[in-house]
Amino acid sequence: MENSVFKRKDWLKSLKLISPGNPLRDGVDLILDARGGALIVIGNPEKTLPITVGGFPLEIEFTPARLFELSKMDGAIILNADAKTILRANALLIPNPNIPSVNTGSRHQAAERFAKQTGELIIAISERRGVVTLYKGDVTYPLKSSASIVGRANQALTTLDSYKQVFNRSLEHLSVLEFTDSVTASDIANIITRSEMLKFIEEEIETYIIQLGKDGLLTKWQLLELMSEVKETEVLILKDYLNEEKLTDITKLLENLKQLKSEQDILDQTVVMKHLGFNNPDQPLIPKGYRVLGNVPRLPSAIVEKLIVNYKNLNNLLEAKEEDLDKLEGVGKIRAHQVVSCLSRMKEVTKISSSRDIKKS
Repeated sequence: MENSVFKRKDWLKSLKLISPGNPLRDGVDLILDARGGALIVIGNPEKTLPITVGGFPLEIEFTPARLFELSKMDGAIILNADAKTILRANALLIPNPNIPSVNTGSRHQAAERFAKQTGELIIAISERRGVVTLYKGDVTYPLKSSASIVGRANQALTTLDSYKQVFNRSLEHLSVLEFTDSVTASDIANIITRSEMLKFIEEEIETYIIQLGKDGLLTKWQLLELMSEVKETEVLILKDYLNEEKLTDITKLLENLKQLKSEQDILDQTVVMKHLGFNNPDQPLIPKGYRVLGNVPRLPSAIVEKLIVNYKNLNNLLEAKEEDLDKLEGVGKIRAHQVVSCLSRMKEVTKISSSRDIKKS
């Protein structure tokens, strides 16, 4: 599958069209239940119609029953891009015969070549084998049963849960390092790498959810629970440690990391560190305090920014007195007390956690 975000979104849109609960899938299921075959083209008619001949124009609203009846003819059925209108039926596809194909059957050869030539979605239903194959661009994808997809999704969720536990432990360790002024560039690169790998697994599960359609609701809830606050925490960590130049476009940085992940399958921590702007893994770093202040209940982002602008980093914030915070516009006595007491509790918790880890080792 293509690596670009655009291609991924385009492919997921195609998968959604054919997912359980959508009319197109209902029509395909009717054909399968009757042990029939079909060739269905979905796409921009300006791309698809010029390389078809014969058949007859329809321009009628799509329904599963109409798709089923039209599939009884030998030719292809041409739908518009959103699969809501049947444009033509019983058409002959005439893609460029010089386009390479790995298929031997004439129906699947035509579908593969047509997809490669137009970039549009072609659904080939094999009458003999009862198999549905999707072709889009250079992608060939055999459509799987919901039971099979649920099995894969559950495996991926188990992996995600395991990675999430490691990520949470890394966050706890980072807190200890931050409160003891011991953070290095390697520590930050490590936790950002873990966060990106969580997002990588999330993408895979999202693909399963789209394929499951109405059957994927439980998987979707589980994914939302497991990925809760991961992306928000990653951004807060980046804001804590990146220099001003890198901070100007965090979105671009995250997109670059995503691209690296797609190309390499797994992120190299050394490469991540360089993308973050660090050259020495042992380089000492001081957090500004975004992530720690994010753990203070109901603290508005505007107040967080004000505190960081005034105190510059977490070390200074830990030394701040309630009366000093109270003097800052918009903070007030109640919030000042809340911030100081929360920071104090967090520091004590990390001390206990640190001493426990030392005893274990």
